[in-house]
Amino acid sequence: MEIWYFETSAVNFLMQSLSVEDALATKQLQLNKGRDWRLSSVTLWEILMTSDEVRREEILYFCQHLFGRELLPSPAELIVPYIRQGMPKVENFRELKSTSKMADVWRDLIDDRNKTFIIDHRDLRERAKSIQLFTKNVHELIKYGELVIGSDKVFSGLDCSLSSLVKELPFIKAGEPVSAEQLLGYKVALYYIIIILCAEADFDNEPIKDFWQKLGIDSTEDRISYVLKDLPTLVHRGRFVLWPI
Repeated sequence: MEIWYFETSAVNFLMQSLSVEDALATKQLQLNKGRDWRLSSVTLWEILMTSDEVRREEILYFCQHLFGRELLPSPAELIVPYIRQGMPKVENFRELKSTSKMADVWRDLIDDRNKTFIIDHRDLRERAKSIQLFTKNVHELIKYGELVIGSDKVFSGLDCSLSSLVKELPFIKAGEPVSAEQLLGYKVALYYIIIILCAEADFDNEPIKDFWQKLGIDSTEDRISYVLKDLPTLVHRGRFVLWPI
């Protein structure tokens, strides 16, 4: 079975071209061809943030007819297993199927298309605003090459720049030569690591909570110290790496 992923803009594009009846026929055609069209929990969260309630329900109903009953893993579900595998250059095979609570609800909605999501949209929008702010900070970091960490209550007790944190990476302390481009790449990766892995700023953070709980590390500051000491590979290999230039 081939798995095809569709993100939010692709969903909106298909809605302009297909009716609900067309969506259902398209889904069956793709399944006959051995293709499973899937969404991710991130795409669903973005759809759920649609402020127009009628429009939001229209999109969800359309998706219930077009896409498969399984969701692709969330970022957290990809990050934690990668770390537990030892951050290899080539990952072991694993099924690309989410086991999150969101995925459980989605399967239920596919099985009964009369159902919909019941969520606190105000809370959802507040969480989305925080994540959007982090994304804006990444753009600022790429533009100016620096970003100070510690101005938010999440990082209480931590007040330093990304440059200072990068200097604490073992291979940097050992004197490994790095270009300005590599250094900026490390900063961007480390910022994502701090926000998503250490501060749990993700819509689906249960796998990350479980990861830290098993390690017995609670504070954001202690988690950052753990990453710098024990998981430095994450800044140049794996899910967080993004070369911005």
